[in-house]
Formats: sequence, C-alpha cells, structure tokens
Amino acid sequence: MKNRPWLGLFALSMSASSLQAQADEAPEGFIEGSSAKLIARNMYFNRNSLSDYPDARGWGQGFLMDYQSGFTQGDIGFGVDSSVYTAYKLDGGRGTVGTGMFPAEGDGERTESSTLNASVKMKWSNTVIKYGDLRPYNPVFATPDLRLMPMTTRGIQLLSDDIDKVSIDIGHFYSSRGYTTTNHDEGFEAGYAGVDAGDVDYAGFTWLPVEEGGVGFYVSRAEDLWRQFYVNANYSLPLATEQTLSFDFNLYRSLDEGQANAGPINVTAWSLATAYGHGPHTFTLSYQKVHGSQPFDYLMSSDGTYMDSIYLANSSQYGDFNGPGEQSIGLGYAYDFGSTGYLHTTLALRYVYGFDIDNEKVDPDGLYAYFALSDKQIERDIDLKTIVVSGALKNLSVRVRYAAHAFTGDSVKQLRIITEYPLDLF
Repeated sequence: MKNRPWLGLFALSMSASSLQAQADEAPEGFIEGSSAKLIARNMYFNRNSLSDYPDARGWGQGFLMDYQSGFTQGDIGFGVDSSVYTAYKLDGGRGTVGTGMFPAEGDGERTESSTLNASVKMKWSNTVIKYGDLRPYNPVFATPDLRLMPMTTRGIQLLSDDIDKVSIDIGHFYSSRGYTTTNHDEGFEAGYAGVDAGDVDYAGFTWLPVEEGGVGFYVSRAEDLWRQFYVNANYSLPLATEQTLSFDFNLYRSLDEGQANAGPINVTAWSLATAYGHGPHTFTLSYQKVHGSQPFDYLMSSDGTYMDSIYLANSSQYGDFNGPGEQSIGLGYAYDFGSTGYLHTTLALRYVYGFDIDNEKVDPDGLYAYFALSDKQIERDIDLKTIVVSGALKNLSVRVRYAAHAFTGDSVKQLRIITEYPLDLF
C-alpha cells in the first residue's frame, strides 16, 4: 500500500546505530556552527497496477535546502533550523496522479509547489530540545523521505546523549505535512485503517554497551488509536577475516487507546533477521510473525503519506507483510561492487513470501478490508545504486528501485529512478 526504504534489509533491517538519536554537535557560536546544504533530486515514478487500482506515473525535479545554525555561547545555547523544499512537475500535463510527488489540483496535480519549515532549538550539555517543523526518525515515529520533498511534522523533541552509551529520544507531535501538501495542518491517521489518530507522544532509548551491538526500547501513544511498545536487540559476531554473522530482533506490541477509532487492537508483531557477510557478499534470512486478529498497523499523515514507523524485517518496498496472523519469510542477497576510483556500485535483491493471513477474521466491509481477500502475498525487490566518488560530480548518485508485489486485489509493479546531487553551501 505504500513505498518505503529497505531499512538495511540486506545487512540488517536495522542496527542500533540507526536507532540512535544523535544530539546536534557543532562548534560553539551561532554563526560559526552554521551549515547549509542543498540536494537536487530528480525522480521518475511508475506504478503499474494489475488490478482495479489506477496506474500512477510521474517525473519531477526537487530542490531541498536545509540550514542549521550553531548554538549561542554559554551553558545554555540557542539556535534555529530552517528548510525550503520545492518540487517541479516535468511530465508536462495532467492525468498522471497518485505518485505522491505533487500536491493535487483539481483533476490533476500542481506543476510547482514549495514549502517553508522552521524550528528553534536549545542545547544544554549533550541534550537538545527542538520545537517547530521537525523530521524525527525512530521505530514508532519516523518521517519518510521517499519522494521529491520529505515529510515534516510539527511538535517538540528532546534528544540526549548525556548518559554514556545511552541515547534518549522523547517527542510530542500534533500536526504534519505529507508528500502531497504544502501546509502544516495535516494530522495523523492509522495507515491501513485510515482513521484519525489524534496527537502522538513517544519516548525511547538505545543502549550500546559494546561496538558489536545493543538494545533499544520505545513506547508511544496515538491519542485515539493505540499504545505501542517496541523492543530491539542486535549483535554482529566476527567469524573470520571479512566474515560476520549478524542478528537483529524487533518486536512491537499494540493495544487500543482513547476512542479506539480503529476498533479493538491486541497485536504482537516480531521479526528476526540473520545476515552472513563474506567480503562483498551479504546473505540475509528473515522471519516475521503477526499475532492477533487485527493487522499490525502504523501511522501516516492524513494526506496519505505513510510513515516509516515499521522496523520489522520483512517490511519491503511496497508491502509490509503485516496481516492478521501472517507469517513471512524473506531471502536477500546484496553485492558491493566496490569502487572503480570514480564509481561505487551496490546491488540488492530480495524475495519475501507471506502466508497464513487470517482473513476469516477480517470484515470485508470494514477498516481492514485490504486483508480480507487473500491468505498470502509475495514481493520481489531490486535496488541498484551508483555513486560518483571522485571528480567534479563527486557524491552524485543514481538509484533504480523495482518492486513486484502479488496480492489478491492489489498486484502491482513499481519502478523508481532517483538521481541526487548534494552540495554543501557552507
């Protein structure tokens, strides 16, 4: 139902370092610690539906400029962050909607759109508090960046590294701006149920006792949907020269909360991924299981932008394999071609098979009717990326992502070609 990054599916679906919320580190001084970056992003999107859903095609150019100030001097420092995101439609006409790259306008899409984001921040020791338009990213509340303009949310966030080997992340958010809007007035909804969630609160920490791995724990509350608890444990074991064996365990527990707009919820979902790395090769085997009569659901912006708040191992480019009672097995292979001195190329292949969806417990006319039509689903993914590592075009990247998803009533083939060129302005 949505598109997502692979979250490191071939090395591990997640590592403790990707969970870690880092406090801003910059030289002392508001001006001296400032930085500004620009990303020029070009994207072609083509989703071919093999069912009753309409096809979606689009081509666009985005420009993403982010500015971060340093902090004023003193025991307590203050600063500001801001960003300007702009998207241009290049396919030259109406009639190709549903890509998630451009805001809707009448029966088509806008050919140009821009948004301005801003936030203030305060730092004491290694703790930073931010308020405004933010892009938090953690297992229970993660803003995606999969189209021309990334999603932003409005609220307050605390990030702290004051405790040795422990990172703390606490947040309260009350509105959002998704891929297809330019204002910050959108709310939050259940991604699959499509009902109002209300405000969102979360708190979590990660602990990295050793370089080889660590643990993480998060708890969140969507005001009128659910409470969610999340646990992660991962470890990488060196076997021999250029050989490693890694393990990554993820678990979510969801219970209905407040007005319970998505109905009764009592779901446990977990996954275990094992990755064997040998030189440039990485082989991954993953298993995922959902316990309960409801799917494992997660948040989206009310404009339809799915968040990345699902760190389960078999959540893929298109499908999440999160149906009620569903089991799934994933097989992955990644190869790092290394650098030619000018280009560095990587290739990742993936196959996921989901089965035993308990569709008899799903109301075909209810909120989760998507899962009422089939007891299995299959996805095949390809991810090819090349980065220029030297010369005048250093850091220019070209990425091709392809997904073929088979599911009764929703079989699709999806292609994305993304080119990015980052520039450090100062």
